[in-house]
Amino acid sequence: MTGGTRAGLSARQQVDCGDEAPADPPGSWSRLVTDDPDEAHRWLLAAYPEHRLRAFDRRAGGIFRAAHARFGATSVARVRYPMNADNDVSTRDVVGVAEVLSGGWGVDDGAGEVMAGAGGLLLVPPRRTRAILHRDMEVVAVELPLADVRRVAQERCGLAPVDLRFQGLLPVSPSAAQLWRNTTRYLTQVALPGAAFGTNALVQAEATGLLVAVALATFPNTTMTEAPTRGAGAVAPAAVRRAVAHIEQYADQALTLTDVAVAAGLGARALQHAFRKYLDTTPTRYLRRVRLERVHSDLRAAEPGAGLTVAAAAARWGFAHLGRFATEYRRAYGQPPSQTLRG
Repeated sequence: MTGGTRAGLSARQQVDCGDEAPADPPGSWSRLVTDDPDEAHRWLLAAYPEHRLRAFDRRAGGIFRAAHARFGATSVARVRYPMNADNDVSTRDVVGVAEVLSGGWGVDDGAGEVMAGAGGLLLVPPRRTRAILHRDMEVVAVELPLADVRRVAQERCGLAPVDLRFQGLLPVSPSAAQLWRNTTRYLTQVALPGAAFGTNALVQAEATGLLVAVALATFPNTTMTEAPTRGAGAVAPAAVRRAVAHIEQYADQALTLTDVAVAAGLGARALQHAFRKYLDTTPTRYLRRVRLERVHSDLRAAEPGAGLTVAAAAARWGFAHLGRFATEYRRAYGQPPSQTLRG
């Protein structure tokens, strides 16, 4: 494996990563299959420009296979790297998670090297990671923008962004690790590969939010150990009305709890408290209910033969999990969405 592409194997051939490999949404996935290590490293540098190859061993042999997708500032990849290599990493405002499917994969975070074998999960902490270590491995790797992780930590736990710190690289429990695996498998196999879902900006934003929330529940961090900041005291109903109006107006956009709180003139924790007090729900659930109503309206208004599908209507309003959406829809309207569409 010392240069050149194996006869009969195109370097840009569609990747085949097995049954779990995602399908191709238009323009979303970058893919490569090659037996040329130099081409593999050029591809990796394009996908991860903050990495710099320090050393690698060509002797392992085999075929490099990779599929990489980016939605917003979030990325997900599945990479089969049949070599041993160390990559220096420049300082980045990114939180990464790698699930090791085979071989070994590790991190040097300045305190020493931590390796994970097949079946393991490993956190790549922001700003501390100095090197990534590949050992003839296959991984599913996710990268999340630190700004989004900090925002969700503040919205859900009242933790000031500056106080968010990850305190370990391994999952807090086997069940937490399985939750991460289930989430990434659903997103890569079902939601993001579908053209109606993977190319929809609202679905992509929801996917990022979901991954961030699960990462915070999977790896030890200060949202688990530090008391939340205090919310505001009494909140006037007018602030809730402003929040509701903002949700109603911008339900088709990638709204965050912080966005709604700013529109209401409140902090995120105070807004949550106010919604529970006056509406007996949370802002996130209220937004989801509004979006469910919009899907219902779209399905009822659809002209026969116009080509609208339940999946397309759900994706338009940010529902990435069709099974969960169908359950919520049936609970709200007493019938499956397909029956509403048939009219």
